[in-house]
Amino acid sequence: MDSFVDDVEITAERIDELIRWHGTDESALPPAHTLANLARDTVAALRELQRAREQVESLRVAMGRAFWAADPCELHAILLDALGPPTELDCVSCSPSSGPRHAD
Repeated sequence: MDSFVDDVEITAERIDELIRWHGTDESALPPAHTLANLARDTVAALRELQRAREQVESLRVAMGRAFWAADPCELHAILLDALGPPTELDCVSCSPSSGPRHAD
């Protein structure tokens, strides 16, 4: 249902326009051309909000489990499951060669 809204990117500027179109201050409406795709973009923004809420809830549950983890392996497993595998950027920023140096 409404799969066409899944491909819509909702930018910060578009969110501002949506808020102003749906707001109550009619003196601060965005330009008329921003009315194009208003319903589609509103639905896409609401779906994005729904996904973000679900992700936050999932991360909160994982943080609670991680807090009580008995050992580092369990902690790492919980965080990896919640956050997913590291991105290339994460791997570069935390590689052994870029980490803190220990005195020998």
